[in-house]
Amino acid sequence: MEQSKFVDLLEERRKDCDFLWATRPLDPLLPHMLPIELVYSRDKVIQSVLTDTLVKATIALIVKTTGAKLKDVEKRARAMINEMASKADLATVRWLGIFITKAMKRMFSKIYINETNLTNLKKEMLISQIQYVYVPSHRSYLDFILLSYILFSYDMALPNIAAGMDFYNMKIVGELLRKTGAFYIRRSFSNDPLYKQIFRSYINTIISHSNRAIEFFIEGTRSRSQKSTVPKYGLLSIILESLLQGNVPDIHFVPMSISYERPPEELLFVYEMLGVPKPKESTTGLVRSLSILQKPASHGRIFFNIGEPISARQFLDAKYRRKKILEPSFKVPSSVVENIAYFIIETHKKNTVLMPINIVALLINERIQTKPREPYTLDSLAKDYQRFKNFITKSLQVLMFESESSNDGEKIKQEILESLKPHNELIVIDSSNTLRLKQRHKELKLTNYSNIKGHLLSERTMQIAVPAVNIAIYMNPTLTFLAKTALVTATIGEDGTQIGVALKRYELLRKLVSTEFVLRLVEDESLIKAEWEQSLNILLSENCLRIVKDSIFLGNNTELLSILHNVVTPFIDVAYVMCNLLYEWIERTSSELTDRMILVETQKEVERLILETSDWCQHPYCLSLDLYNATWSSLLSQNIIIPHQEHTNVYRTDNAKLACLLETLRELPLRRPVGTYADALSFIISTPSVDVQAKL
Repeated sequence: MEQSKFVDLLEERRKDCDFLWATRPLDPLLPHMLPIELVYSRDKVIQSVLTDTLVKATIALIVKTTGAKLKDVEKRARAMINEMASKADLATVRWLGIFITKAMKRMFSKIYINETNLTNLKKEMLISQIQYVYVPSHRSYLDFILLSYILFSYDMALPNIAAGMDFYNMKIVGELLRKTGAFYIRRSFSNDPLYKQIFRSYINTIISHSNRAIEFFIEGTRSRSQKSTVPKYGLLSIILESLLQGNVPDIHFVPMSISYERPPEELLFVYEMLGVPKPKESTTGLVRSLSILQKPASHGRIFFNIGEPISARQFLDAKYRRKKILEPSFKVPSSVVENIAYFIIETHKKNTVLMPINIVALLINERIQTKPREPYTLDSLAKDYQRFKNFITKSLQVLMFESESSNDGEKIKQEILESLKPHNELIVIDSSNTLRLKQRHKELKLTNYSNIKGHLLSERTMQIAVPAVNIAIYMNPTLTFLAKTALVTATIGEDGTQIGVALKRYELLRKLVSTEFVLRLVEDESLIKAEWEQSLNILLSENCLRIVKDSIFLGNNTELLSILHNVVTPFIDVAYVMCNLLYEWIERTSSELTDRMILVETQKEVERLILETSDWCQHPYCLSLDLYNATWSSLLSQNIIIPHQEHTNVYRTDNAKLACLLETLRELPLRRPVGTYADALSFIISTPSVDVQAKL
């Protein structure tokens, strides 16, 4: 990775006075160049929405169909738009800037920003009349604060930021965020036609009449797993409608990939994935969370990588705009929305910067499974680290943080040790220079067990699962780049596999984990084959596999082959267990099948398999509810699970497809590692290093 493109945003801030910097003279760059008469104030935006033809028609329809009084419905509409609309205030931004600067300097050692791309973006904004939409990846609540801080640092106007009602309901904080540009959206409003139309009108108005950009998270919610998640289409489709209507000449989506060395919500993510509900957002909770400021640089580094802007006109060409003129009711085709959404997500992936902790976590995970009782020294780790780093940066073209002269053996050790500093509550090197995990779980004292989202896991299971899932959170970003090659390794048996059979197995597994790894379903078999051949060629060049005549055999690079195979096995295992439960459910009961039921039953079954050391689901990450939801979504997309036509959240299965899938999964030549996390408890220091309850 070219380090010259990235600069540390905090370097200058550590030299200057925070107050003088935050109160400096500002003439922020407004990205949407509009004539002054077309720029609407907040009051004018509200008035424009309330007088919108479609909003008035919706109000009239509600009055007609429900018998409600016109004044009451209009009052409700006004309340909705007032609740929604942002209220930018530079004075508030300045005062928050002082506090946030101090917090950033305390929490993080460095915040790297791709200044080259940001400078190019600013130049483009100076000569363009298009509207801009910032679409960052979503890994932490800190994401939107971080983006606003970067824009403020570079004298750029803060955007209109799509925010959830969780923040709106926080006393004081909700209004402060509104004054930094936040506009609020209810989580679900599909059954409220008035709110839906007001929201559409509001978005159309700020696209056309705000000189500030728009910011939203295309993934919808934070990725607790720290991988990309499937895009949400609602707000994106509404934004594209404005282009289709000719309100703006073009819309440029600016993808931004955010990589945290240690996300602030790290331990909360672990518990959420295991079923412990997240604490409700509150001002009190925010104040309590300030305890993370006690230890300087406790969250290490951040990489903020800005991608090239994506023009919406590339996807919505003239034929669509002509059709809109001829048919005013014409909507943006769902295929176009999906194309743009997946293009943004793929750009997020490509621009993700991996850090040393991501490789270290991957290697620790591998060591525990392959040599659970053998010490892992810093010297051994450094050798494994250098080999794997060379593989991902050269063969997979991954962007990776690199220290100076990092090819030198001692420098590699320093790179590793530096990366472990923010993680001394999870990973330590003891007096014998051996890596150890700390036990981060402390017995939960829950007052309301009904809030548990899955099965109530035993304390023994939690002791095994919490450190394992914690490691997985840091390992997961590597899977963005490893998933396709890893899937290929799961299709090849020890005695070799015919090329055609391997390809068919790859196609099946790709569909099965499509949601988990955000792989768009592709019907064109030639495209799938090309993708498979690309991954296969990488494995052939690394000597992980070899081809003899019409069959593929395992190669001599057993270390890399094992890593790739073992990282993907938990995802296949969960799919098998869930499908098996679904099949048994058909056989043994006639009661209704619900998504909640299968989620709880799957986690319960996985816990049993882990404690009984079965072949299937031995990795504690198999307990992740996120993984069950992704698998469920993939089965739905393949019509293996079919929604009930009359009852919501009730489903049936296509028994023939389910039986076929199960048979194929059983035939996969999966190679089980010799060890498990349950075997490696001696690797884990038993004394908890942190009071989990304080963070829950």
